[in-house]
Amino acid sequence: MISDNLRQAAYAQETDVAVIVLLTLSTPDLPDSIRVCNVPVEKFTDLGDNVYGVISNSQRYLFLPFDIELPQDDKTGAVTAKLTIDNVNRQIVQYARETKKPINVNIQVVLSNDLDYVELESNDFKLSNVTYDGFSVSGNLTIDYLGLEPFPCGRFTPSGFKGLF
Repeated sequence: MISDNLRQAAYAQETDVAVIVLLTLSTPDLPDSIRVCNVPVEKFTDLGDNVYGVISNSQRYLFLPFDIELPQDDKTGAVTAKLTIDNVNRQIVQYARETKKPINVNIQVVLSNDLDYVELESNDFKLSNVTYDGFSVSGNLTIDYLGLEPFPCGRFTPSGFKGLF
């Protein structure tokens, strides 16, 4: 359900409301999550002179430019997007080196005039095949696609459910 606030911002010819994408990268192997956003809203003076980000739902998201390439719509059922984050902060590379499992990625969308209301949310993405260089960190975002699973997964047969027959 899209809120009236998002609908007004999307359909307005001009608006001062920014759409902000929030990423949370976490894994059970590491204690801390990395939180990044794509729009700098406020300056965090306690972290340094040029550190910007946003606070949403009492969580601090640091501004790091990133790009998400959405998956193609095809009949294979493969749902793979590509995430590329600028390698300004070396913490993400260290995070990728230290974990042995795919990194969980949660994506939230908020608006700059109501930072605590989550307009859209996509959870359970996995970041895998992480590569990095001096300029960027990139990897594949995948999600379990249940559309190709057989339905129903079980069958009521006389050998498995003798009381029904």
